[in-house]
Amino acid sequence: MITLEKVTKTFLNNKLAFEAVKETSLTIEKGEIYGIVGYSGAGKSTLLRLLNGLERPSSGKIVIDNSELTPLSKKELRKERQSIGMIFQHFNLLWSRTVLENVCFPLEIAGIKKADRIERARELIDLVGLSDKAEAYPAQLSGGEKQRVGIARALANNPKVLLCDEATSALDPQTTDEVLDLLAKINEELNVTIVLITHEMEVVRKICDRVAVMNKGEIVEEGSVLHVFREPKQEITKRFIKQDRETDNKETRQALTELKQAYPEGQIVQIFFQGNNVGSPIITRVSRECDCDINIIQGSIQSTHNTPMGTLIVQVLGDQDKQDKALALFKTYPVEVEVIQKDV
Repeated sequence: MITLEKVTKTFLNNKLAFEAVKETSLTIEKGEIYGIVGYSGAGKSTLLRLLNGLERPSSGKIVIDNSELTPLSKKELRKERQSIGMIFQHFNLLWSRTVLENVCFPLEIAGIKKADRIERARELIDLVGLSDKAEAYPAQLSGGEKQRVGIARALANNPKVLLCDEATSALDPQTTDEVLDLLAKINEELNVTIVLITHEMEVVRKICDRVAVMNKGEIVEEGSVLHVFREPKQEITKRFIKQDRETDNKETRQALTELKQAYPEGQIVQIFFQGNNVGSPIITRVSRECDCDINIIQGSIQSTHNTPMGTLIVQVLGDQDKQDKALALFKTYPVEVEVIQKDV
């Protein structure tokens, strides 16, 4: 669906060259939700502008749905861009136009008849859950509602690809979840390929099928969201994931210390589950078979786009033989087990 082959983008600033995107190659499949994550200055927004033709690559090739963007004229590129929807961080709505008129705007530019564009706009406004706001102006809407208008507008021309540039970073957590749910619904119902730029790993975890991590203009790590979360290789990826996980917070560390002082003979173990194993009664089975007490300290379930993941921190109590037997039995199950604290 989307292919980048050795794409670079170099800007000149006071005759000094700055390579914002360095020889980048990637493939995004049709119908995927693909995340590109990186800190400010990583080059992810430049990469997005290359995908929608707002920037031309300095070298390399960009192909979207069998159409190569690089050699297109400005007129040809404008036509091709109609099949690429764009959602912005700060909505970019026309403040003097109603919700209905904002969604109609790209159809107006495309030369669609008024009756047809109004019909299409009302369908999309209903799709994003704003049928009662069609005649409202942007100033009368909440941040989440403004972004829903932006999504409806981006879908006006039936795009094959939807590009999201930090689409949730200006929203509160609850509204972010609602917008992500809406994007997932659009992906499923309309089979639109979504490319999502963000600096929030939580957003990637919740909605994306695959993710690329960018740093200093390069993609340094790529893979399925589940694989990248389980086995991050680059330090920058580990930093993103650490920010998303809850097991390193101050309260948990304090609880671990207090429990170790109360039960110095026990071992504290972290167990990582995924998929159907999240609901398996592994703790009960190990406790019974090994005749040992297992104290649950903390548990959490994080949902990826397709697969739930669970982390459980427990303390295994009893004599050393029972502890060793319990740890050995844990490792026979399809979970990951790690002793995370032996001494205070």
